[in-house]
Amino acid sequence: MAAVNRGIVVRSFAGAVLLAMAGGALRGDEAGALRLASRIESYYRKSPGITADFSQVLESRTLSRPQEEYGTVSLKPPGRMRWEYRHPRGKLAVTDGTRAYLYLPEDRQVLVGNVSDLDSGAVATRLLLGSAPLSRDFRVEGEPSPDRAGLWLVKLTPRAGDFPYDAVTLEVDEATGAIRSIRLLDPLGNRMEYRFDRIRVVRDLPDRLFTFKAPRGVDVQVMGGDPLPPPPP
Repeated sequence: MAAVNRGIVVRSFAGAVLLAMAGGALRGDEAGALRLASRIESYYRKSPGITADFSQVLESRTLSRPQEEYGTVSLKPPGRMRWEYRHPRGKLAVTDGTRAYLYLPEDRQVLVGNVSDLDSGAVATRLLLGSAPLSRDFRVEGEPSPDRAGLWLVKLTPRAGDFPYDAVTLEVDEATGAIRSIRLLDPLGNRMEYRFDRIRVVRDLPDRLFTFKAPRGVDVQVMGGDPLPPPPP
């Protein structure tokens, strides 16, 4: 079970997110969805900083029941992100614009790699960092939510054939472009959902939030094959 859980947390930081929408394809307003995609990109690239509460639920055939984690996420362009978990307590994921760190206190382990090495499965990280135009990597479709006024459901269909998920669906605030949820379904039927609440634009988020120093005595493992760049000053 420890090996299963370790695989889950690494995959979740790399972007395994959110419960797939039942029913499949969204038809509807493609032009409106593209405008909304541009609004998403602008919101995450141009805001001085963003904080939100998040919850993460994974449903997998390897687990006897859904696994839930939750905490607070902070974002600051360019390319900085901090996921601070209240459950499991002490778990932490940080990107400083160059490096990505995942601290697993139960395993006394830190995983570290280059942000540029995050693969196509790093959907949540890439979306929230606004690192690339959505229309470059995905075909974008969408329609207003039938259940929640002011929200759109946006389906992203990958242009690359080796994308690791069968379905990616976003729930987006139409007025601001803020992502309220990201939902993924993989070919094995594993489902994960991140939901974001109390989303706030914040000025002057301190830079120290996005630095990481490994606690003394933990095992540090490097992800990927490329040498790491020097740490920021």
